[in-house]
Amino acid sequence: MTNSASPLPFRRVGIVGLGLVGGSIARGLSALGSPPEILASATDEGELERALAEGVVQRPSTPERIAATADLVVYATTPRATLGYLETHGDLWRRHAVVTDVGGAKRALVRRARELGLRERYVGADPVVHDPARGYDAARADLFGGTRVWITPVDEREGTPAQAVESLWRALGAQPMRVDAERHDRLVAWTAYLPRLAATALGAALAASGFDADALEGAARDATEQAGGSAASWEEILASSGDLLEDPLMALEGSLGQLLDAVRARDLQAIARLLDGAGEWRRP
Repeated sequence: MTNSASPLPFRRVGIVGLGLVGGSIARGLSALGSPPEILASATDEGELERALAEGVVQRPSTPERIAATADLVVYATTPRATLGYLETHGDLWRRHAVVTDVGGAKRALVRRARELGLRERYVGADPVVHDPARGYDAARADLFGGTRVWITPVDEREGTPAQAVESLWRALGAQPMRVDAERHDRLVAWTAYLPRLAATALGAALAASGFDADALEGAARDATEQAGGSAASWEEILASSGDLLEDPLMALEGSLGQLLDAVRARDLQAIARLLDGAGEWRRP
């Protein structure tokens, strides 16, 4: 649920990209008691037209126009696209405008922002959203309610734009938490990318088993829910975080090897130790 009483230090918010996350930011802001003016651009003209017709967005725009007029610029794009905008939009932003994004990889963005002298401009953000839906039509005002949002500022000093970006997420009902970019990307490699790769490996094993997917029981359906995905998205993940994926995959390989050894030896105690250890870690 959005927080209608939360004041925002922005009169005009520009959102580049109206997919699930960008569209949900727009819907959430428009639902506030005193919403800012919302500008948006989208690669899908139909999505932008629907947002305008619904009153979620007040003015259609372009990325360049948003950069030149918004008090808060939100790049709801891929990290690679955001990196390009940091390179090309620097001369367009208003004097006191704050710039943020919603991508899953932060090291390259924070590094380049530092090189470009954007300490007082750019603040990374990564909302931890678990929703398989895509596009503006799946966006909803309450998507971020109770959601953790990682904040990765270039400058950690008090009074930096990080506080302004945190106010955005609090107004949307989220829980912002600061973390440095290196730790963030390692965390994402372990907690987001590894589970997707593990689900894909399990799905590939099941696909090779000869059994149809409709034969899957509940546990298998849950475990393979994140299997698959687009090669294009993984191209970007490998480019940004490929060096961080080796340790998680090796750890998974080691755990599977222990299970295989235990099964071969019919070693119930070894299996029990793995079960207990995993269960103890998972319990709150």
